[in-house]
Amino acid sequence: MWPNNPNASCVFCGKPASTRDHVPPQGIFPDPKPTDLITVPACSVCNSASKLDDEYFRWFVATGSYGSEDALALIKKRIIPKFQRRPALLRQIMKGATRVDVHSEGGIYLGRQPAFLFDRSRIQVVIDKTVRGLYYHECGTALATNAIVGSFVLNPIFHDKFKEVICFLPLHDIGGGVFSYRYWLNDETPQESFWLLMFFDKTLFLTRTEPNKRLHRIADKPGSR
Repeated sequence: MWPNNPNASCVFCGKPASTRDHVPPQGIFPDPKPTDLITVPACSVCNSASKLDDEYFRWFVATGSYGSEDALALIKKRIIPKFQRRPALLRQIMKGATRVDVHSEGGIYLGRQPAFLFDRSRIQVVIDKTVRGLYYHECGTALATNAIVGSFVLNPIFHDKFKEVICFLPLHDIGGGVFSYRYWLNDETPQESFWLLMFFDKTLFLTRTEPNKRLHRIADKPGSR
């Protein structure tokens, strides 16, 4: 593994690795940083390409994890000072401010409440990198660059039977509850897997990986080779 293995490849694009990247982004962890952060081989381009998306993601999971002391500490010590130094990100976030109709679980209308529309594509960038990094960390090999990390489901609601299946999977905790994850890997088709990513025990993302079926269909066509 780089730097001990100079032949290591970037887990995101497959090019030669020249550095290491944190998965998930280390910016979500309040100071002092924990000692069990996960890093994976990366090229310098992939390492730095998502820097602004990482900041956006940090804001999203911290503000969406109401009630978490770690999230509150991150907001006070890292996010607010960042907004003060770079107000452009705050202005972009505020453009998403709106009001939405809110109903109780029983369907009772509770009026219109303030809300923020988030940029799903920017969140997906970080989810994609995090899953690819965790896949390498757990499997010892990179997920194929032509494999797909599916669109995430935010704070999924699980039926009781599915909850039992999820809870049966081992829980991997990083940073004492700041980030944890569970995953399932298809032994017969390693590119197929499910991932549940949890931030501050409040904000959850469910996603999956799968082979790029479109590429397989093109490769199988007569005369495509």
